[in-house]
Amino acid sequence: MSLRRSVRIALVYPRHEGVAGAERLTLDMYRALKDLGHEVDLYTAYLDERTWQVLTGGMDDIPRPTVLGEPLIELIDRLFNRTLVLRLLLTASYLGKHAKKLRHRYDLIIETQSGVPLRWADATYVHFPLVDILKFYLEHQYRLRLYERAYNSLVIWMARALSDGTKPVMTNSTWTVKYIRGAYRNQRIYIVHPPVNVEELSSIGGDRGKVVLTVSRMDLGKKVTEIPEIARLLPEAEFYLVGSTSVYSGPAIRELKRRAEGLGNFHLETDVPRKRIIELMSQASIYLHPPFAEHFGIAIAEAAAAGLVPVVYRDGGGWTDIASRVDQGLGYTSVEEAASIIRSLLNDLGRLKELSAKAREVAKGFSYERFKERLDEVIKELAGPKAKS
Repeated sequence: MSLRRSVRIALVYPRHEGVAGAERLTLDMYRALKDLGHEVDLYTAYLDERTWQVLTGGMDDIPRPTVLGEPLIELIDRLFNRTLVLRLLLTASYLGKHAKKLRHRYDLIIETQSGVPLRWADATYVHFPLVDILKFYLEHQYRLRLYERAYNSLVIWMARALSDGTKPVMTNSTWTVKYIRGAYRNQRIYIVHPPVNVEELSSIGGDRGKVVLTVSRMDLGKKVTEIPEIARLLPEAEFYLVGSTSVYSGPAIRELKRRAEGLGNFHLETDVPRKRIIELMSQASIYLHPPFAEHFGIAIAEAAAAGLVPVVYRDGGGWTDIASRVDQGLGYTSVEEAASIIRSLLNDLGRLKELSAKAREVAKGFSYERFKERLDEVIKELAGPKAKS
């Protein structure tokens, strides 16, 4: 009987400047790999101190990543807050030079942020193909100016130039798999659902009323501005929209305030501590996700683990891998349909209770332990003989 030995792993991601899914997943992966007994180090090209503190507050077991530095053109561009996606790819390409040096120290190099199966990585965690994000804007945003369309075309070309369709890919949902295959032709794709703290959230209860909770980054792209419109159609319920902000959140905040003018049942709270989110989860009966096709949807999975009934847009991994498994009637395609589903649930306490229990059961499949088990399976395949004594 062979025994698994420790694998030396470098987790590399281009930029730490947010409190989003990619950053969270990277740190969760670090912790899980360490728990599995592997030697793991974190590397990034740029670290924003504020978002690092927000994300790691109270997490003593996560070391600061080694900052490898940025390419000069990226550094200059960052000062003007422009061409964000191109900067990400330029940095990912630049990190390839460091990867050659890291190769001598590690058995595996795993990249977790770029959205491209990079040539220099042994495996990449692709949250969603960067190529498809930009193709969407080219095909559907007809008001893009000529230089914006040229920029998107340039970035798509660069993403494809950096990609390698033979490299293994990890991803977050069954829904995302088809997009990765279409964008990059990769065939070795492992579904590794991001982990949720089921143990913490499963104990949440309380006297829940007609409260509807939404947790999201404040971003126009997330379509959070539709939440006040749904609240306007349901004056009998209280709606809470909470989430993190960044330097790019201004337009979304202004539009939310404009649409919520005169609404007494809509409450916006930004950059709240985890304790406040838990408090709201104990009061809410329903979790409402904005009409955006999430690649997975950590907030949706967390709400389900806490016993909130998830009402989500009928597309994306949050629908295919989470909400649809609770009940097929929880997906919506319009503001009006979302309001109708929520009203029906709030008026049927028996069904609400039944679906709450089902949501908790579905969420158990996204526990940290299950994430760790799945990651263990994948690392064994990636490392091959290196994972055995």
